[in-house]
Amino acid sequence: MIIDITGIELTPGNWGKDCLGNGKSYDSRGQLLECCCDECDYLMCCVYECDCQNCNDIRCERNKK
Repeated sequence: MIIDITGIELTPGNWGKDCLGNGKSYDSRGQLLECCCDECDYLMCCVYECDCQNCNDIRCERNKK
């Protein structure tokens, strides 16, 4: 699991569709969560199709190893 500095759980890949930090997700109170993409170390995994088979980040839940 990857936690952003703001406490938002990040899920890189899939063009950002599954990530709570994509600027389109809401918290349990119905408040829009801020977009974390500009500061995210995993932005490239969302912008481009990633090779998750060869990912070396053990924190990433999409790592296939």
